[in-house]
Amino acid sequence: MIENVIEQLKQIIADDLDVNLKQEEIDEDVSLFEEGLGLDSVVIMEFISLIEARFGFQFSDDELNMEPFQNLQTLADFISTKQAQQP
Repeated sequence: MIENVIEQLKQIIADDLDVNLKQEEIDEDVSLFEEGLGLDSVVIMEFISLIEARFGFQFSDDELNMEPFQNLQTLADFISTKQAQQP
């Protein structure tokens, strides 16, 4: 399940964001920000919108902090938890 979410996140980054990364170049343990994949705040906001559309949930204001976005592994764990909470 988590691996499937990670693959979908990699696909969003590679195909839908303007970041010039290929899916196979994306490591799920690397930071999403400057020292890792280099996603800036504008790209992160677009990424959040695409995640919400793809996975069918909305981030609450208190969830929009750095913690879920440390890397793709933590983000996939967060998404899986959100999906499990949905009716």
